[in-house]
Amino acid sequence: MVAGVAGSCRGSGCLVAIVCLFLWNPLISGASEPNEQSRRDTAVATLSHRSAKPGDRVELVVTVCGGNAPLIESLPVPQGIRIKKLRRPQLLHTENGGSGDVWLFRYRVTPVLVGDYEFQPIIVRDGSREMKTGPLFLHVSKRGELPPLSARELALGVNIPASLSEEVLKAAPQPTPVPEPTPTPPDNRPLRDRVLSSCWKQLKAFWDYPGK
Repeated sequence: MVAGVAGSCRGSGCLVAIVCLFLWNPLISGASEPNEQSRRDTAVATLSHRSAKPGDRVELVVTVCGGNAPLIESLPVPQGIRIKKLRRPQLLHTENGGSGDVWLFRYRVTPVLVGDYEFQPIIVRDGSREMKTGPLFLHVSKRGELPPLSARELALGVNIPASLSEEVLKAAPQPTPVPEPTPTPPDNRPLRDRVLSSCWKQLKAFWDYPGK
């Protein structure tokens, strides 16, 4: 997501540099290192797409780093969205052993209604510990076009203040949204009238053809 914002802010290198400086500020300022437990146990939720059409299948993946037997008891499901578990939680072993093991929870998300959806943070429990993911956003439209990035989505995605994300988006060129096409009203004329009208249009087009 940061790369996409940086690409759209070619003419605003200063603001992009400020964002990068803010993100790396803990390393530059020598902030205290997090303890081993908080560094190991994290939960991140991602969607395979930011936009979709009604009926499309979008995959939701919850990645849990560390933990012995993490559990997701329930998922916050917005109205107009269907969620189905794809498979049992999958454990991936890494070279670091138990401290670096990764658990994958996979779900299928199917939107049924047009709208802008925000998924609330998902709670992952592992014994007495509790981890929480960030919120997710899904834009559902008839054509499934990718919407412009909002200030809230940018702020939560890269962990920056909302005021700074608004300044970045103001400096970044945004595509003009294309309105949804007006549906063509049905032709309620009798079949005979429609056939005669089509034949007349084709005959007129043939008569008006200028030739080579």
